[in-house]
Amino acid sequence: MYEDEIIAEVWRNREAYVARHGHDLKRIVADLHRREQEHPSKVVDRRRQKRQ
Repeated sequence: MYEDEIIAEVWRNREAYVARHGHDLKRIVADLHRREQEHPSKVVDRRRQKRQ
């Protein structure tokens, strides 16, 4: 079976990220909120964009 290297890398990174937080959804969400506060300009809110 064909394995896409990019997809495999994304999955490895995702697994490493959740493992760092003990597979605990509350800890993952808290980390994402913390990151959002540290770097607010990097967050894209598409709700504010008007569609043409």
